[in-house]
Amino acid sequence: MTRFQSIRLTALVVALVATACSSESGDSSSTIAPVSTTTSSAASATTTTTVPGVAMPVFADDDEMVAVDPDVTIGMLENGLTYYIRRNTRPGTRAQLRLAVAAGSALEDDDQRGVAHYLEHMMFNGTESFPANELVRVLERFGSEFGPDINAYTSLDQTVYELEVPTDTDGILETAIDVLFEWSNRATIDPVEVDAERGVMLEEWRLRSQSFFGRYFDEVSDVLLAGSSYEGHDPLADEDELAVTSVETLQRFYRDWYRPDLMAVVAVGDFDVDEVEQLIRTRFEALEPPSTIRPRPELAAGSFSEPGFVVLTDPESPNAFVELNYPLPALDQRTIGSARQELALVLAFDMIVTRLDEDSRRGDTSFFNPSFAANPFVDGQRTPGLAASADPSDLVDTAAALLEEVRRALLHGFRSDELERAVAGIRSQVELEFESVRTKQDGQYAEDYVAHFLTGTPIPSAESNRDLAMRLLEETTPEQVTETFRATIQSTAPLVIVAGPEFAAADIPDEATLRQVVAEAAVAELEERAADEAGAEQLMVRPDPVEIVSRSQLVPLAPTVLELANGVRVAYVESDIAADAVAMQATSPGGWLLLPDEDVLEAQLIGSIVFESGVAGFDQVALARFLSGEVAQVFTSIEESRETIVGSAESDDLELLFQLIHLYFVEPRADGQALDALVGELRPLATDRDRIPFLALADQVLRSRYGGDARYLPIPSVEDLDAFDLARAIEIQQERFADASDFVFTFAGDFTAGELEDLASRYLGTLPGGGEPESAGTGQPEAPDGVVYEVVDSGDGALGAVFYQFSQEIEATSEVRLTVPLLESILNQRLTALLREDLGATYSPFVTIAIQDEPIEIIEAIVEVSGDPDGLQPIADALLTDLADLAGSGPTADEMAIAVEQTVRDYELIGNQFWLDLMTRYVPNPDLDPGEVADRIPDTMSLTSSDVRALAAALLTLDDYIRVDLVPVG
Repeated sequence: MTRFQSIRLTALVVALVATACSSESGDSSSTIAPVSTTTSSAASATTTTTVPGVAMPVFADDDEMVAVDPDVTIGMLENGLTYYIRRNTRPGTRAQLRLAVAAGSALEDDDQRGVAHYLEHMMFNGTESFPANELVRVLERFGSEFGPDINAYTSLDQTVYELEVPTDTDGILETAIDVLFEWSNRATIDPVEVDAERGVMLEEWRLRSQSFFGRYFDEVSDVLLAGSSYEGHDPLADEDELAVTSVETLQRFYRDWYRPDLMAVVAVGDFDVDEVEQLIRTRFEALEPPSTIRPRPELAAGSFSEPGFVVLTDPESPNAFVELNYPLPALDQRTIGSARQELALVLAFDMIVTRLDEDSRRGDTSFFNPSFAANPFVDGQRTPGLAASADPSDLVDTAAALLEEVRRALLHGFRSDELERAVAGIRSQVELEFESVRTKQDGQYAEDYVAHFLTGTPIPSAESNRDLAMRLLEETTPEQVTETFRATIQSTAPLVIVAGPEFAAADIPDEATLRQVVAEAAVAELEERAADEAGAEQLMVRPDPVEIVSRSQLVPLAPTVLELANGVRVAYVESDIAADAVAMQATSPGGWLLLPDEDVLEAQLIGSIVFESGVAGFDQVALARFLSGEVAQVFTSIEESRETIVGSAESDDLELLFQLIHLYFVEPRADGQALDALVGELRPLATDRDRIPFLALADQVLRSRYGGDARYLPIPSVEDLDAFDLARAIEIQQERFADASDFVFTFAGDFTAGELEDLASRYLGTLPGGGEPESAGTGQPEAPDGVVYEVVDSGDGALGAVFYQFSQEIEATSEVRLTVPLLESILNQRLTALLREDLGATYSPFVTIAIQDEPIEIIEAIVEVSGDPDGLQPIADALLTDLADLAGSGPTADEMAIAVEQTVRDYELIGNQFWLDLMTRYVPNPDLDPGEVADRIPDTMSLTSSDVRALAAALLTLDDYIRVDLVPVG
């Protein structure tokens, strides 16, 4: 697959990137600004002399290198290959392996467009020791899954191959390292396989380019990378380029760039480091560099010397938005100076986003959902910025507001009170990262080491990272952040991106209008923002505890179950699976099926409105300020046949989590601004839902499944949005959450039993209770009988898909529940082999099978296959033939063995969500046996091919299904 390089920050500031929201973005126009690879100021034409000209702050330790974690073994072979090895036992009995190659599509010759990505695909289509598709089959027999555990990606800068394998069986790790070695120099690049893969490559091009997001990324990357060494080197070749990709061009790229000095092997997991080091040395010391070494060019894309513009009007654009990017050269990430500079920029943009967000939540703006935004397509460029959504008619005002807030920060800088809040947020994330290092997963370490090799991203120890981060945060001042921000922003010019749906083309501003907005914002005289008022010191008064009426165990499993005096039931598991983290969920039978039809939309949307409205006496602005530096959140929803609450917190903020749960029960809020923002998001989709292909597909599937019942459609109508009754919505919320005694609250995480029970008795035990138990709502429409076939015309690109849904009322016995994941695995194996490997007709078939217990006991299988719109019928014919064979003959012995191994390996991995789901199922249903979970591994291993065949025959009925085809308009 292709991947534009993700944001890579030093560990001490990476947490704040969670606040970043990548903006969604045909007819299009764009102006490509000249690119400069220097950092000298080029923005004098767009700023006034009232903005102080400030040099980047300099500190004595700027050039000091960030120390490398001593617990990772780093070495280099004589041939130049680098390796990273670390022992880690999370999750345990696993290893994560990587082959990182510092070669991506930017290194392609003029006759090699798309070859780097094509070559990545060919690695899975034959090496000297694993011909054709045997490599994937071998790894699957170990329990690894193609996609989640066996994968790769190509960007402009790099290509990375990824494996996860078990380590508790002799020989598997050795074989996996053999696979990395084969990838490094023994791909066969067989002409027959190259031709066979062309269809898969073409389908990936359709999926990633023939959509709004593909067009957005194409336009924006063209502008950002114009004039740089990256220009014209998109990893994803187009239809014409794929048609002429040859064995010779693939082999030449492989020979030139897959060489030891540009490669690293990464191994992290539950193994002996010395043994793995010896394995790597034994295998890879034999790897010889090519006789002629091509110099790897320096790849860079830097700042803008004048503003750039991209204007997109696209029929498939989901909404209208404005995005600003400030292109900058990449930093040398290895130094303390770059960490300090990056931290200051993160803080600056965080404060600007907070200002805009608070304005929006107060109803003072024409935009909504402001966020940090960036388009980090390459390693050689940074693009920090801002984004916000708006009604198409408000895009000009939105662009002006974003630009003016940047201008305001340039003029007046940042205040100490807002900096304190921003610092508190990062400090909390740094502490969380430090505490969670004891449960840091193999894959996280592996990604860190890949980034270190390819981009120089620091890999300090947890302690030194925490100490450095805390020191830099302590030293940070408003003046330093302001000076860093000024020096950075004045060294470049903005890229202004505006996008919106085609039906609103008349409202989308053109480049000339945007250029005028930029010019006016650059000389605007803006007042400094006033200091914040002091906020509340506590969220609520701590209640006295109530009596715990009973305490029991969910035998034979670990959960403790409490009943409180008000009837509330609480179940919990102490778990260190995720250090310093707590997760919770609560459910109650009921749901919107109990409501009249005219109240259903209000019930469906009120949870999102409540979440964005604050709680009790705190509006969302006040609540966000109160929670600054804390990590706790709660979300309520009214679902089809139940009410739910989900939440999470750091361990130190567990009491805040309980307080939020309590207040969302007794004092929820529903503010008009939150409704306006939600409607603003939904209205463009509701105006013409048929214009967005996969939304149109989902809409038709749900109409077919539920007989056109409006309660089940993915997007409400414009008329229903306009008629939304906020007062009635909050009444419904209060009614559905009026009685807590019908809820089962479940908690799993890093806490002590005494603390959890005390908080539960105080905050859950004092909720209103004592009402009559409710039953889950009923009345879900039954699936239609027979074959239902529809065709959806949507989209202007070349996207096509065929979708099947099989729904059968099958009793979900313990045996059936264990057989479902086996059948799903086997379907994925068979359809990938048939439709991707044999026919080359699709990129990746999607299969899922779900068991629904309420309101109707039903099992539903979904199969979705994307492909050439003109070739959907051959795909459908092949698919149904294969399903008939599976239902009639069952899986092969090899398919069954792989399915069992993959499923058992999945069962071995237990997270907090596993415990929450387990308690949610078994605590309110004493007639069910929790022992079936304790025995699921041996019971799964006792299942046979006949069990899978029987379930396939009952579920995958070829005279009773829904089929929906997606084809482009016209």
